[in-house]
Amino acid sequence: SLIFFIMASEPNLQDDNIDIQFTWKCPRDSDKCRDTADLNDAGWFIFSMLMISNLAKDCINGSKLIYHSSKTRHSIGSRIRYFIGGIGLFSITLFALYVSTVYNKAIATGHTDIIINS
Repeated sequence: SLIFFIMASEPNLQDDNIDIQFTWKCPRDSDKCRDTADLNDAGWFIFSMLMISNLAKDCINGSKLIYHSSKTRHSIGSRIRYFIGGIGLFSITLFALYVSTVYNKAIATGHTDIIINS
């Protein structure tokens, strides 16, 4: 079953059905290329604010679980569950932030694209 994921991760850049957007245009009669993307620092700032507002709660809750795992008033079983749950929640939240950033870097060509994908 792993072979399906490996085959899907190898993009065929000649295929018109892939999500990757090419924003660099190089006219044949010129030696200079230009970037046609409308995305600038303001778009990335909006993306950052949206991601922080959506993922901050999970980061805070994961941190709280890790903090509560250090309390001696809880049983050792509860402390282990808190720690594993906190690490899991925090890790998944950071992974979601990373994946969203990489995805937007690959396909977003304008402010509306980056906002929709956030």
